[in-house]
Amino acid sequence: PNLEDSGSNWVTYKERVIQTLTHQGLERHLYGTAPKPEELREVDGKWFTEEEPTKSLDRKEIREHETKIDIFVQQEATAREVIYQTVSQYTFLRIYKEKTFAKLWIKLISLFED
Repeated sequence: PNLEDSGSNWVTYKERVIQTLTHQGLERHLYGTAPKPEELREVDGKWFTEEEPTKSLDRKEIREHETKIDIFVQQEATAREVIYQTVSQYTFLRIYKEKTFAKLWIKLISLFED
């Protein structure tokens, strides 16, 4: 269901969003426990991670790391779409600037539970 601006259906809406995201394997994004892959760092044409700042990555490792980043970003976008498709423009404009889905969810909760 769509979330009413009045919040009259918040309890039902919240539970359905949680169940939808859990079913889609996105529950960790909801609670902010999905680890975001670190960004790669380039030095003199070689790529490194913060975790291993002295070991340059080969092409295969770079592709694998970029794939992890892509998956994370796609999952965040999928979770956001669950919300964006079910809230009004008014609510959307109040939440969309949050940097992560978990922060967006916390913001949405603060609008309807406080």
